[in-house]
Amino acid sequence: MYRRMLASIVLILALVAAACGSDGADEAAPDAADNDPEASDDTGDTAPTTTTTTTTMAPTTAAPTTASTTLPPTTAAPTTTEGTTTTEAPTTTEAPTATELPYEMPDYSEEALAAGFTGTDFAIPDETPDGPIGAIGFSRFVYTQTPSGDVVPTFVEGPPGRQVRCQNFEQDCSYQELKALYESGDEVPEHLAMDRDTLGELVGQLDDVNDFVSSFDSIHEACARGYGPTTNQTANMGIHMLKGGLTNAFDPSDPKMVLFARPGGTEAGSDIGYCSGGEFVNDDNADEYTAVGAVFNLGLSPTHPEGFAGDIDNWHIHYNTCLRPSSGTDTVGTAADCAEAGGAFVPFISSWMMHAYVADGFEAQTGVFSMFNPAVWPVVTAEQMRAQSDQVIEGAVNAQILNFDYGDINAEVGEPIVFSNSDAVPHTVTAGSALLPNSAFDSGVLGTGQSYELSFDEPGEYALFCALHPDMQAIVNVD
Repeated sequence: MYRRMLASIVLILALVAAACGSDGADEAAPDAADNDPEASDDTGDTAPTTTTTTTTMAPTTAAPTTASTTLPPTTAAPTTTEGTTTTEAPTTTEAPTATELPYEMPDYSEEALAAGFTGTDFAIPDETPDGPIGAIGFSRFVYTQTPSGDVVPTFVEGPPGRQVRCQNFEQDCSYQELKALYESGDEVPEHLAMDRDTLGELVGQLDDVNDFVSSFDSIHEACARGYGPTTNQTANMGIHMLKGGLTNAFDPSDPKMVLFARPGGTEAGSDIGYCSGGEFVNDDNADEYTAVGAVFNLGLSPTHPEGFAGDIDNWHIHYNTCLRPSSGTDTVGTAADCAEAGGAFVPFISSWMMHAYVADGFEAQTGVFSMFNPAVWPVVTAEQMRAQSDQVIEGAVNAQILNFDYGDINAEVGEPIVFSNSDAVPHTVTAGSALLPNSAFDSGVLGTGQSYELSFDEPGEYALFCALHPDMQAIVNVD
């Protein structure tokens, strides 16, 4: 999902600046891989037009071959310096068959606590679920099925027990909405789980973040101030510009990363931009980038960080990450999956992280602290978010994409499958997996309420994923 930023976290673990982040760094960044989704001609002002495409396919294996994929060279796994911690990811149980995978989204935190779970706040339950569960921003634990069929933990978000979630676009959860609510004197709604004084403190802290983000006139200024890019532009997120290393002191006026984005995103196959002589170079569209938000990183502590006022700031930890620095991307998988893809495997990222979208003109309807911001390219408007796709198409398998989950998909040979995006951010329906994609089918970017039709002319298991949020994976079972 969203995991392209993780290359930066490995750099943080080493407590060094980004490779091209300092003034006068003249070494060119590596070439990007060819696996990124097709770049859109969209300017970012509107969501893509409705897509309804029919593709009839012969079966491919659940983990496709790499014959049509150019992979970056193998890189050594990053090392850590004194004062950081890297622990081995937990082992998993034997992978179930595709037909056994439950695609519900239970939250295992209550069961773990009831069983006497007393580990650190970032630890995961001893028991591994039978299939992928959870969704970022909607559950404490997220487990993903890898191309090899293993089910592994990939994400822990929020404190144990009760988490206050604020990712419903009908709720007042953006920075601008929270500020207007406080200044209006109106009653604080129940979903925020805070009193007026706490809301005032939170708004003051977010004002500090807004001042920080607004202080950057351009991405060039970020280079001049010692920040350096660690990724290409991630969908609904931006380029992560990093400065310095970890800190254990929370300061809303001094995040360690600033997010920059432009309409249209980064073109597929393009080189990664980098800083040289205080300028952002190797990108013909450098002047179009705007600061849209910040990312906070705190040194790993046994308990969930005390950061912003209130309880809607759910900090997160990443497990089982495969870094592919030559393309500015990363995803999830086992060590074996990562080695096959030519990446560097990191079992555990030892820092707490959280986004804060505060920039004027980029209001995050999914919440100021959400992972993805639909106001950052590819754009989805509030009106489109309210037009959730709940139509049932007769004679077809209706696969609703909801809460970053494709659902349980079973079809007969030749039976149409209609994927409808009911999330607040765009998704794709792309063949294969993020580590091992193939060209069998690809929906392109589906905005909220848009759909994509697909059918298969032979029985089998067909793997698919979202090219914008690579942790989203599923298997279509065709009888």
